[in-house]
Amino acid sequence: MLDIDLARIQRASLRWRSEVAVSGQIQISVIGHPFVSIGMGEQLRSFIRAAECAQIDCEVVDVYQWAPRTDPAHQEIVEGKESSIPTRKICVYHLNGDEVEPCVAALEARGFDFASHLNFVMPAWELPNYPEEWAEKLRRFDGCWAISEFVNTSLSNAGLSSRFVGQSAEVKKRSFLPRRHFRIRESAFAILHFFDTSSYVARKNPAAAIEAFRRLRANRPFEDVQLILKVKGNTATPEFIQSLAVQSQDVVIIDEHLTTFRVQSLIRCSDAFLSLHRSEGFGRGLAEAMSLGVLAVGTNWSGNLDFMSANNSLPVDYDLVPVKAGEYPFGAGNHWAEADPNDAARQLQKVIDSPGDLRLLTERASRDLLSRSGDRAVGLRILQALQGQGA
Repeated sequence: MLDIDLARIQRASLRWRSEVAVSGQIQISVIGHPFVSIGMGEQLRSFIRAAECAQIDCEVVDVYQWAPRTDPAHQEIVEGKESSIPTRKICVYHLNGDEVEPCVAALEARGFDFASHLNFVMPAWELPNYPEEWAEKLRRFDGCWAISEFVNTSLSNAGLSSRFVGQSAEVKKRSFLPRRHFRIRESAFAILHFFDTSSYVARKNPAAAIEAFRRLRANRPFEDVQLILKVKGNTATPEFIQSLAVQSQDVVIIDEHLTTFRVQSLIRCSDAFLSLHRSEGFGRGLAEAMSLGVLAVGTNWSGNLDFMSANNSLPVDYDLVPVKAGEYPFGAGNHWAEADPNDAARQLQKVIDSPGDLRLLTERASRDLLSRSGDRAVGLRILQALQGQGA
């Protein structure tokens, strides 16, 4: 369990309470990678939005300052909040265990004194057991906050005491780009799938999503449906993916970099977001789809169960299987889910045939997502976690 210096926490809490009394607002430093277009960047930015919804003042520290600052949505969230080092007594880090030492070293090289602050960390992980060698690095923090109940359990399995805070996936509704911008037919039932070629493809499991679409197509050869594959990463799109678009006009591949606005537009243009993942720490794509009123179809296992249920989405049947060698870091002794493409195809076919059922699911999805993983809901849990430290 975490070895916490209670006396130091109490001293820092007293200093912090005096600051709050003067400013009238809780103030924290948020540390990580605010400009990267990957999961930890999205996590940090959504944390800021949620915290500010609860009237918490956030200072933002970009640890390495190497990521390009080209996405207007990223700039809007961070603008006017940056500091080279944390200056608030309460610090919240969006890092995994392997980043702790280089991050703290980089900050201390700029004059930061880690030990004089209250430090909390929000890691992310996609397997049932958080890696022990990373867990050891997290023990220097005063507490761990979990982005999902799945991650909360994973940290607990590694002997770390953590608190569920969650992650906001609220997307503000506005005018988005139209379907023609992405080569999606206006008449089609559009099914969207995301995967990253620079990460571990086995976890996102695009082959299962493609197989589900093939089975849907085989069952309904004349149905007007399209599969939209958003491919992200620095490596070339796999040949088997490229060949799909050549073989069928019903498959659209988008492998260019998209800004946040274009990604959200792509989701909003779709009728369903399909993720037959083997595991998710949170499942942001599914969550954002639900926020936007788009049907979520996902493996009924791991972090996405924070917001998905049979009442608001299409959870897909699965079998638990061992993680094979080389499929994912620290996979030995862990398991994950093998989703059933047949079940996904069957459920998609059912809602295509029943537009009324589809409408009910998506209406509930948007409402349920906001109540559990919206800015206000997560912001209140952040506030409660901070008040537990004497605020």
